[in-house]
Amino acid sequence: MKIVICQRPSSGSQYAKWVRELIPGCRLFLVSEKGSKAAEANEGYCDLVLVNRYYSDEFGKALSSIACSGCDRIICNSEDDVERVAAVRSQYAVPGMKLPLAEGFRDKYSMKSLFSAASLPSTDFALVGSGKDLGAFVEEHGPSVVKPRNGAGAFGVHIVETIDDVDRLLQDRGIREEIDGNMLLVEEYLPGDVYHADVLLQDRIPVFTSVSRYIHKPCMFKEENYGSVMLDNASPKRLEIIDLVGRFAKGLPEDGGVHVLHFEFIDDASGHARCGEVAARVGGGLVKQSIQSAYGFDISEQFVRLELGLPASVVPSVDDGKKTGWLVRTGGNRLRKPSDSDEWLLDLWDSGQPNNPTDAADYVGGAVVRGGNERERERMLGLVENVAYERNDNE
Repeated sequence: MKIVICQRPSSGSQYAKWVRELIPGCRLFLVSEKGSKAAEANEGYCDLVLVNRYYSDEFGKALSSIACSGCDRIICNSEDDVERVAAVRSQYAVPGMKLPLAEGFRDKYSMKSLFSAASLPSTDFALVGSGKDLGAFVEEHGPSVVKPRNGAGAFGVHIVETIDDVDRLLQDRGIREEIDGNMLLVEEYLPGDVYHADVLLQDRIPVFTSVSRYIHKPCMFKEENYGSVMLDNASPKRLEIIDLVGRFAKGLPEDGGVHVLHFEFIDDASGHARCGEVAARVGGGLVKQSIQSAYGFDISEQFVRLELGLPASVVPSVDDGKKTGWLVRTGGNRLRKPSDSDEWLLDLWDSGQPNNPTDAADYVGGAVVRGGNERERERMLGLVENVAYERNDNE
């Protein structure tokens, strides 16, 4: 069996080690960047194919040089790799997610068709073909969100509430160029809480779903820190989102090769969850660490099992007392260890560097906590960043 792993340079996960342990006799290659953390973490477990610049045409040439002679699997878990790896799978008939399905997980305009195919509630939206189009949408819908079609990590997201906001945004030359390139999407701004569901799929069936609520909206990463708390088992919102995830999974094509989802939902004014965005990758921030602390398994490692055609080995649910929350420092206060936190503070680090994030994945500190219920987890994170959180019972 011939297997290729594509791993972003900054990742230290031992994907090659996991594959080698699962399929000892396979021919195993890893494509990454010279001198990278990924190359160092996987050395000795595979043949390294290292390029000078991972995010360049060198990547596609290196991957194609391996896949062209036959390949059984190509594994990737980075937002930037999903579509370009799918293109190589399509070209050389490699099993796994191919085009055009992968485009739906990267292009936010195509993504809406995935939601409609499963008859799921989403937000009103439109492509921004001109400044006039953008102004007309805001006049009709009120506060709106402008975002790049292929963005990630809340990078390049703008909230516009009035026509004056639109006019100010259009003064940015980069925005005008994106409009000319048909690269921007506008959608209605929803006022409610934002959630994420982290999902493992086997044959279009969710075998694991963890639902969490962001303590600040992701688009506010420059002003606030970024993190979430797991919802309690009996939470109606958790059950609502699990149902939406199941319906989405059932709407995917058979043999589509989708084994992991990071799904975001937003409450509308009536309190019902609508689909925001979905990615075919493990969630960022400290999602992976939070799940491992609560459930006892590495979601990335289980994703690899599913990519190889092996069943997942997961704990589908845990008691509320084991559930966790996480926080990374992006735009808010520095993180500090509160007194009497030894029993509930599972991890804490802060580099001391100033806040200057380019996106929500650009953080300089982090924390993981364990609490008996959702409100308690949020309170703990508030203590870590020295903020008093209060949440109304009716919310």
